[in-house]
Amino acid sequence: MSDLALERGENRIFLQTCFRALTKRERRIVALRYYRDLSEARIGAEIGLSQVQVSRVLKSSLEKMRNALEPR
Repeated sequence: MSDLALERGENRIFLQTCFRALTKRERRIVALRYYRDLSEARIGAEIGLSQVQVSRVLKSSLEKMRNALEPR
């Protein structure tokens, strides 16, 4: 297995661990922002939130993801 393949596998495990810490709505918002590259305003329009609300959800979601990776 190459170093790149190993790194991709590790990244996948990290992301799965992080995503388990999120609610379904948080996962959707994070995916729309970082995988579909939509703006916060566009995400808000798509799911019925304001841009400010989307920003707050993203901020708290990223914090949850960081906490999920910290050693216990």
